[in-house]
Amino acid sequence: MSRYIISGYYGFGNAGDEAILQAIIDSLQQQDPQAEITVFSAQPHQTTAEHKVKAVHRTSLRDVLKAFRNADLFISGGGGLLQDATSSRSLLYYLGLLTLARWSGCRTMVYANSIGPIKEPRNKKLARYVLERVDYITVRDEPSLQLLQDLGVRKPPIKLTADPVLLLELAPQPPKEKTIVVAVRQWPSQHNYLQQMTLACRRLVQEGFTILLIPFHYGRDLAVSEELAQAIGPGACCLAQPPDFSQLLTQLSQAEVVVAMRLHALIMGAVCKRPLVGISYDPKVDGFLQSVGQPLAGTTDALQAERLYQLVLDAYQRRAEIKQDLAVSLQELRNLAAENAIIAHNLAAGKIG
Repeated sequence: MSRYIISGYYGFGNAGDEAILQAIIDSLQQQDPQAEITVFSAQPHQTTAEHKVKAVHRTSLRDVLKAFRNADLFISGGGGLLQDATSSRSLLYYLGLLTLARWSGCRTMVYANSIGPIKEPRNKKLARYVLERVDYITVRDEPSLQLLQDLGVRKPPIKLTADPVLLLELAPQPPKEKTIVVAVRQWPSQHNYLQQMTLACRRLVQEGFTILLIPFHYGRDLAVSEELAQAIGPGACCLAQPPDFSQLLTQLSQAEVVVAMRLHALIMGAVCKRPLVGISYDPKVDGFLQSVGQPLAGTTDALQAERLYQLVLDAYQRRAEIKQDLAVSLQELRNLAAENAIIAHNLAAGKIG
């Protein structure tokens, strides 16, 4: 039995991140059925209730240090934690935890991360300093490997794996006829991509489709999802209650096609073996779509309604073929995703390094 700490963007109402957390917990428990797991969370009681593990507040220094002293392995991940596009504060927080863990004698692993962007020169130097002292790094995409190389991170083993969410288990659900799930987020752009989405979705409604808007990060995505549903008009609706990750999987499995900006809407749609059409605001979206052979309709800066409409129609018409193709693509990615927990278990047990 080993003792693990998991740190990420947990307890903030982002269903994609909660899916990452559950997938990591499931994977660790599969490797180590007696694993003791503690999560650093913004809402510890909610995390304990939802994921059935111990949780402490992510900013309580006393509880954090106590957890480090009693743990075998500190896991930073998954997701896109190590970046300064949001703010330097976020990057410093996650690098600080890695440093505190090491000072406390706890082994450290960066687990299935997307690294970057890291723009500030001082942040690059600090990231290199901290990451050079981590025991193991796994990343979920090629650009992260390249960024680590560019930063000069050389010492710890670094391995390309895949997103833990790919390992979530799903009870088969039949799709609802001609239902399209759409997951958008607010994004600054000179190009009105929401207007283009509205035009495409209105045409799809005229063809007999139903549009279901799902706000993945409920607090941030609800307003833009409701705005889009209202603009489309009859035939479109928005999920009214905050969904947890299991409810999301059910909703996605009932779709005929998933159209999404949110990476984990696309990943979970793929887990459900539903045809995907992506809208990119970040290279990580492009990279995942490429890995599973699914199309990109465009970026937030250059989305065109006609292309989106045609891609959704094509995906719907080829849905049986696409389901078979996704099953093949997913197996390789699932094998890669499973390596994260194997490495973590071996680190915690002292079998690596």
